[in-house]
Amino acid sequence: MGLNLFMITPKSLQQGDTVAIVSTARKVSKEELKPAIQFLENWGLKAVLGKTIGAEENQFAGNDEMRTADFQTMLDDPNVKAIWCARGGYGTVRIIDNLDFSAFKKKPKWIIGYSDMTVLHSHIHNLNIETLHAQIFLGIEKKSKEAAESIKKILFGENYSLE
Repeated sequence: MGLNLFMITPKSLQQGDTVAIVSTARKVSKEELKPAIQFLENWGLKAVLGKTIGAEENQFAGNDEMRTADFQTMLDDPNVKAIWCARGGYGTVRIIDNLDFSAFKKKPKWIIGYSDMTVLHSHIHNLNIETLHAQIFLGIEKKSKEAAESIKKILFGENYSLE
């Protein structure tokens, strides 16, 4: 099988689009995310919080089944145009093998995050679909203007390059 050098880029976001906020790893509270949600809304986007936000099982945002189901719901929801992982840590590797990317492959959407979400990026890149290895959602409003603007430009399909 030959190497495919071309990757599919998810559709650009538009004003009013919905971005799902989930945690595939460590727990995070709704309260902690309020400033980031306001930041996202200032971009003209709507945030929908997954069931994992505010859920707790030890250090995790709910048990493995809950984190799997939450991410799967957002992967399959046609109204969700991007999924931004709220927090890193550990736990995503525990759910990756139980996710079904069938619907996602037909209608790719941006997956955003880093740290523990790297397993998602690796898996999705093997499907020849681009993802955004970038700042997690928690604390995005505290990052440099340049960091936030680079993410926004990519999501909205604006010209962006590293110089």
